[in-house]
Amino acid sequence: MAEEVPGGPALARLLASQSDSIVAGYEQRLSVIGVGADDPGVRRFCVGQARAVLDDVLLALLSEGSFLGARSVGPAHAAVPDYPQAWNPNDAHRAIITLFDVVIEAVTRTVDGSCPGSSRMIAEGAVSLHHSIMARFKAALESKARALLQETAQACLDDRRTVSRDLHDRVGYSVSVAKQNLELCELYRYQGNAAAEHKMRVAHQALHEALDQVRELASELRAYGGTDSLARALQACTEGIRTPGTAIEISVSGHESWMPAEALDELYLALREALRNAFAHSCARTVTLHVDIAPHQTRAVVKDDGVGFDPAATPEGVGLACMRERIERLGGTVCVTGFPGRGASVEFLLPARRKGMVA
Repeated sequence: MAEEVPGGPALARLLASQSDSIVAGYEQRLSVIGVGADDPGVRRFCVGQARAVLDDVLLALLSEGSFLGARSVGPAHAAVPDYPQAWNPNDAHRAIITLFDVVIEAVTRTVDGSCPGSSRMIAEGAVSLHHSIMARFKAALESKARALLQETAQACLDDRRTVSRDLHDRVGYSVSVAKQNLELCELYRYQGNAAAEHKMRVAHQALHEALDQVRELASELRAYGGTDSLARALQACTEGIRTPGTAIEISVSGHESWMPAEALDELYLALREALRNAFAHSCARTVTLHVDIAPHQTRAVVKDDGVGFDPAATPEGVGLACMRERIERLGGTVCVTGFPGRGASVEFLLPARRKGMVA
């Protein structure tokens, strides 16, 4: 019987018998370098991709013309799962390099260097591995990029809805009052009714209030641009929305550097909405806001001593829904508590996320 000529198919059969040990060795290397140490989902993603890459390589090596086959491996054969949301790109890079190293080491251990054609077998394995890793990583990144674009578009839409709601609820009401009183003023003047002057004064006051509301909205929108501290931005925000006779106490502890800029922006917008609701609906003497930024998590609480309400019996409004969506998009939670006559509070919890993480 003629001896089999060394090549891709021979290497594929040898590697297939070692696939479990190769993946186990890869997972052990990930543990050593700390990839996925605080997120089991990242580790599962890496291990799943390692198995898929090995399958791609085996298929490429078994095919006729391994180098040509290597160019079509990867996503053409199987769907690539979504890139983990909270995965640091630097860790992704290390995971890829580690996978390449582990598989190449297995190839070189498997191939007898003195055997004719061994260099060709190693080269075919390396090329197949390279194309599979790059194709799958590219597909995962493209999936993540699409998700980020969708999240950005949704965030812009949410902001537009918030501005639209504010214009309708805050400015629109005052303008409507002014319009009605101007119409009554015109009617009373035509009738010679002395109440016309009173209606004119009411309309004048309503237009002043509408102008003040527009200025407040503009102030809120530009209050926090990421360059100012969170505490100063919140203080500036309350100047535009605080109701007369209501005291505000704001404290921020910890280092803002422990939070990514995007998370700080979203937290500010959520806190602004919570403060606005407290001032608008609580009839409180005092509203307090405390933010505690720690390395492991960020906790913020907006509390008032006002009329309170029963959250279970009160439908969730648009403002609270927007707050919840902002925070949950960052992996956090929002908890609303309240009792009739005993005030209410809104608690925000955000997990620690290192700067540079993909959101």
